[in-house]
Amino acid sequence: MTGRAERRRRLLPARAVVYFVLALCLFSSSDSAGPPGYRAVLRTLTDKLRHLPGGLVQHLPTSSALTRARQRLGDKPLQALFERRCGAQATPTTPGAFAFGLRLVAWDGTALDVPDTPENAATFGFTGRDGTNKSGNPQVRLMALIECGTHAVIDAAFDSIARFSEHKLARRLLASLRPDILLLADRNFASHELWGLVEATGCHLAWRIKKNLVLPPLWVLPDGSYVSVMPTPAEGQRLGNARFQGRTPTGLPDGHLVRIIDYTVTVRPQHGPVQTEKFRLATSLLDHRQAPARQLAQLYHQRWEIENGFAELKNRLRGAGFILRSKTPELICQEIYALLTVYQALCALKVHAAEQGEIDPDRISFITTVRLARLTTAGQTAANPQILCAARREVVQELLNDRLPPRRDRRCQRLKKPPRNTFEAKRRDEPRPPSRVSYSLKVTRNPGHAPSPAETP
Repeated sequence: MTGRAERRRRLLPARAVVYFVLALCLFSSSDSAGPPGYRAVLRTLTDKLRHLPGGLVQHLPTSSALTRARQRLGDKPLQALFERRCGAQATPTTPGAFAFGLRLVAWDGTALDVPDTPENAATFGFTGRDGTNKSGNPQVRLMALIECGTHAVIDAAFDSIARFSEHKLARRLLASLRPDILLLADRNFASHELWGLVEATGCHLAWRIKKNLVLPPLWVLPDGSYVSVMPTPAEGQRLGNARFQGRTPTGLPDGHLVRIIDYTVTVRPQHGPVQTEKFRLATSLLDHRQAPARQLAQLYHQRWEIENGFAELKNRLRGAGFILRSKTPELICQEIYALLTVYQALCALKVHAAEQGEIDPDRISFITTVRLARLTTAGQTAANPQILCAARREVVQELLNDRLPPRRDRRCQRLKKPPRNTFEAKRRDEPRPPSRVSYSLKVTRNPGHAPSPAETP
């Protein structure tokens, strides 16, 4: 389908290389000291095969041979595999997956660190307005559309962090939006153009917007919300100037008809002062009887499920602090598609276990899912279908036995942890120290040391 089939019989056929790349992502953080090497992953993957009678796998290829096999494969087969596996997984009975008859979905962006090679730096770039090294490594911007109830990846797009913003990448995900979806987003996405593009797909929206936007009410609804217009950029400037000059804007502004919900959230911690924060929500659900304001306000916190999904993808699966291993842009794309495919398969396993236990998928531990997948993958390589079904049932039962307690109410501050060391960060424009140096050693005498009898002439 992608034109990557081998033309002659090889020790590493294309199909085997696909499994190998997926295994690289599954075992990416199995060692706290860093990702395991190519041969270590392949040794784990073929352990049962190497002990079969007849020795189907006698010798492990070298790391360079595995790298060349990845280069021959390219990224298209993994892209096709991800596009086949991605999609929503919740059913109408899945807890927390639907509201007002609509599927709850959120989108947001994140960044993935890649190795600092000249090819990756030229293709993906660095964070910062001038493109210089504001981050330690080149980065890829990943934009994902995630189902809130299951954390399944409905669609994803990624590209250079220096040249593509979240708004640009969001346009690539519009084809995956459907009329039965309620899309949640943070306040950085609210714009007249992007709102119109999403609304044109038939999808419903519930986005947080900035509190300083001028949105005069057209009429107030019984639940306290009001209908207004999200103005075009020109109309927004006119409304802002009128407000600054103390005048009341005249005429109905051009823009999208929206419903505005202003509300406050009061946090009462067990220890410490009470804190209150104001929020403003814009939605395309104009009927207050279908979607009451209080229920929409309570629903918006589901947007944070995408942050939990990114934490599972980047910290639990890939490993916190680890960067992707590929040295070239094509292999970076191959690795990201493989990482998303493995994550989607783990989410599917979580959802299947939750359905068997008739519980919320949030009660299934993702860390336990990853560990069980790693433990059983090597044993399933040489297994027959009956053994595979039995192993799957055992994994599901283990996940149900190790279920998480119900979530408690908590508040997480957006604070950055201090680094483990206090060394000054090296910028990319700083010259590198010389790689070849010479050392000399000389033992010096303490000036106050009295000579021993053996040293006396």
